[in-house]
Amino acid sequence: MPYPAPSAGGGAPVGRILAVVGLVVAVIAAGFVAWHFFWPRGGAGSPEAAAENLVLAAAEQDPVGMLDMVSPAEVEGFDDVYDAALERAEDEDLVEGDEEGITDAIEVELTDLEFEVDELGDDLARVTLTGGRYDVSWDPDELPERLSFLAEESEAESESGDLEDAFDGEEPSVVVVREGGRWYVTLVGTIADHAYQEGEQDADEDGFELEEPDYDLASEELDPIVGDDPEEVVENLVEAVNAGDAEELLANLPADLARPLRPYVPVVEGLQDEADWGDEIGLSVTVEDLELSTEELDDGKVKVAVEEGTFTASTWEDYDDFDYGSAEVDGDCITTDEGFGPETACLSEEETAADLGLDEIFFVVSEVDHGYQLDPTATWVEYASLVVENLDDDVVDEILDNIESEVNGEFDY
Repeated sequence: MPYPAPSAGGGAPVGRILAVVGLVVAVIAAGFVAWHFFWPRGGAGSPEAAAENLVLAAAEQDPVGMLDMVSPAEVEGFDDVYDAALERAEDEDLVEGDEEGITDAIEVELTDLEFEVDELGDDLARVTLTGGRYDVSWDPDELPERLSFLAEESEAESESGDLEDAFDGEEPSVVVVREGGRWYVTLVGTIADHAYQEGEQDADEDGFELEEPDYDLASEELDPIVGDDPEEVVENLVEAVNAGDAEELLANLPADLARPLRPYVPVVEGLQDEADWGDEIGLSVTVEDLELSTEELDDGKVKVAVEEGTFTASTWEDYDDFDYGSAEVDGDCITTDEGFGPETACLSEEETAADLGLDEIFFVVSEVDHGYQLDPTATWVEYASLVVENLDDDVVDEILDNIESEVNGEFDY
């Protein structure tokens, strides 16, 4: 839930200051602190409590409170990344707040919060923030010495108001899911819900009616599709994509991660029927000459590096409008071709990627029912771990120098 953007006062506007600090948090603390937001804990006893606790924890800069409210399936494994990240942040004097907050320079207080709960199914609900007030204050003197360049560009300020005004009359919402009797905010479910609502508005304007989501599907068991090895995992995904079968595609992913997305399968199928999928319109992908290497990780997970392989995708509409693209992997290099000639890029030739230890293209699979499935969360965790591990003093100095240059307006655009 974003902080409200107050109006300008004397000196630099609070909204601009919060944006600048947000940039610091995104670039620095996201590698150091924000991971703690995503280590699963205990959830809440009701949909409203899950959403409210998340909002209040965000305002209080309380990582533990936030991580309590996030769906475990979407964030499992970030605790080790956070431990290493926080240690780096402390070593670099980038984190200097009270026991719970990231920084004492920003204080956000939310009061009189009001929520509306729309029960979508037995295990899904939409929680909408319908009212409340905010108080925001900014004191640059409370920043760590390492970030003093921000203090030099601003003055202490504060702002108060109604959340309705802060969000320009919009009412932000999140989707929550029940897992093990507890309610958690689901990030993928929230994104899917917002996409559906926007699509429904567009369809109404075009005189078209979308199929209704079947929210009960989130509570039904789905037989997982697994591969005996990483190569078969890739084959299963390719088969699902080429079949245009949304249900089959979700069955290739961890069950709890896919659950909040399953209600929208009828929506996708309705759109496919309307467009005459497979005849009038379609998509085809291929994977050839695939060579993989593997590394065992903890908890039944396997890191799979793509040594070689050629990936192609083609789309068509009425067999007249045809698009084609390919990507050929050779070690840490990718050669792409979208019909305008091949272009090659190598991780080893990108200074930033090399500095952060990103020297191979990989994904992570997890053991499920005596087989394996692609695990997007574990894949992201593994990449994040590499970045934090290789974020040395020189890289941090370079990031801070770039931020300071942008704050001081030294970049040419």
